[in-house]
Amino acid sequence: MIKYYKTDDKEQLLYKETWFDEKNKKAIVHYGKVGYKGKVEEIPIEMQTANDEFINIFCKECSNNGYYQIDDDNHHWVVIQYSLKSEFGNKRDLWLKEKVQEYLKNHLGWTGLGNVDGFDMGQRKLNIYCKVVDDERAVSSIKTCLKEYRLDLNKAKIAIKKAGEENYNLKFSHKKADNFKL
Repeated sequence: MIKYYKTDDKEQLLYKETWFDEKNKKAIVHYGKVGYKGKVEEIPIEMQTANDEFINIFCKECSNNGYYQIDDDNHHWVVIQYSLKSEFGNKRDLWLKEKVQEYLKNHLGWTGLGNVDGFDMGQRKLNIYCKVVDDERAVSSIKTCLKEYRLDLNKAKIAIKKAGEENYNLKFSHKKADNFKL
């Protein structure tokens, strides 16, 4: 997947991305405003070499239209944390780990915000990590996703940090909390 961004004249961050659907032999182009579900175009492409040509043209058009790629140093990290019922979690905790990652991967991807980058479990905590381009909008969007799919928003803590920073800053907790630890 190749993803580009640009800021429009209203200071809104836009995204445009493409990938190849091998099964259906199509190039997929997905674009829109970061934080909102975008539009999709499907372009039939028969061979991988034709897709390589398509990608070259796509990249040139993006550059010519003011789009750019955001490097890793300019991304933000969001962590969604749940307390576990035991040291490494029970059956419900394991289900929650899978479902939160599944729904967030889909949600963040289709809104141009970013992706899920893994998890860790231990010390009675489940941490799910997301790499995003707009941390404030991502926190709001993650809260919406967790609420919509009934993924225990009221038990989640959400914290953010910029790439390169050491500590996360708590942005959401249903219960009053003064600090955040991984």
